[in-house]
Amino acid sequence: MRRRHAYLPLFALIFAPFSPLSAFATPSPPAQPPTGPGGSNYSHTAIAINGPYWAEGHNRDNDYRYYIYEPAQPAPAAAPVVLFLHGWLAYTPITYMEWTNHIVRKGYIVVWVRYDAGLRPPWTFLDHAMVTWKDALQRLITWQGHVQPARDSQGNIQTAIVGHSAGGYLATLLAARAALPSNGLPQPHAVVPIEPGGFSAIPPENLAAIDPATKMVVVVGEEDTVVCTRTAVAIWNATPQLLDRDFLLVQSDTRGSPAQIANHFFPTTTGKRDTAAVDARDFYVTFKLSVGALNCVFLGTDCQYAFGKGAPEQIDMGTWSDGIPVKPMIWVTDPHSLPTRCRQGASTWGQRTSPDEVHPPGR
Repeated sequence: MRRRHAYLPLFALIFAPFSPLSAFATPSPPAQPPTGPGGSNYSHTAIAINGPYWAEGHNRDNDYRYYIYEPAQPAPAAAPVVLFLHGWLAYTPITYMEWTNHIVRKGYIVVWVRYDAGLRPPWTFLDHAMVTWKDALQRLITWQGHVQPARDSQGNIQTAIVGHSAGGYLATLLAARAALPSNGLPQPHAVVPIEPGGFSAIPPENLAAIDPATKMVVVVGEEDTVVCTRTAVAIWNATPQLLDRDFLLVQSDTRGSPAQIANHFFPTTTGKRDTAAVDARDFYVTFKLSVGALNCVFLGTDCQYAFGKGAPEQIDMGTWSDGIPVKPMIWVTDPHSLPTRCRQGASTWGQRTSPDEVHPPGR
C-alpha cells in the first residue's frame, strides 16, 4: 500500500498534460460575443471609404483633413452620423480602424476628423475639429449616390460624438459649442469620451450649455498613467444638467494571457504600447459602449449597455477560457474617489515623450 501511494503522484504528473481538465493552462480572454452592441452580428459586411478630404479653404492642410466611412453591402438609404475624434498625435485612421469599422458595420456613418497635423498648439484643436466637422456634414448633405445623413422629426441631422484621450475631451467641448446656434452645428444625441485628457492644455468651453437631453458615458482606465482621471472628473463636475449620464472605471485583470490591462492605449487597435491589438477590452468596452450609446439614442435599444447605471450588461467584461469572469467595469457614483493606480498630477499628456500614438504624415 505504501508503494502504491508513493507512485500515484508520479503517475499523475506523467498523464496530467493529457487530461482535458489540465489546471495549468493559461486562460485566454473572451472572444467577441455573437450578439449585442459589441458583438459580431453585423448588419453590413463592407465599408465604403471616402477621402481624404480637406475643409473648404484649407486644401492639403492636414489640420483640417477628414475621411467618411459608410456602411455597405447592403448600403442603407440613410444613417446617423458619428464624429470620431482621435487622441493626441494619433492622427492616422489605422490607429483606431477596428473600432471605427465596428461602428460602421453596425449601421452608422463615421466621420474621422484629423485636427492635429503634428505637435500643433492644443488651443487650436477645437477650432480645427469644428471647421472640419462642419465641412464633412455639408458634404454629406449635398452628396449624390452616397448614404444620406439620417434626420430627426424636426429635420435635424442625427449625430453623436465619440473620442479617445484628447479627442474625448474635444467631444464634450464640441457638444458645448453645438448648443450655440451661431456655430451652425447639430446638437449630438450622445457623447462618449473614453479616457478623456487635455483639461489643462485645451481651453475649456461651457459644458453646462450642453443640451440636458444629451446622453453621455465617461470611461476611465484603472492604470491610465497618461491622462489619469482629472479631465474625466472635470467633465463630470461640469455637466450636472445631463439627465442620463454614466461614469465607468475599467479594471485590469492579469489572470490570463494576453493580460487585460486598463491602460491608456487599449482603445487603439494596432497593439502598439499595449498587450494586444483587439481583445475583450475592445469588445466589452469601446465597441460595446459606443454602439450601445448610439443604438440607445437612435434606435431606442441597448440602453442598458451604455447607460445602465451598473446593469450587468453594462459592466460585464466576459469570461476567461477557464470559466472565471473577467473583472467587471465599476459603475462609479462618486468619481472623486476612484480606486485607480495612477497618481494624479503625474499625467504625461502633452509631453512629446508620451503621445497616444505617433505616425508619420499620411493616411
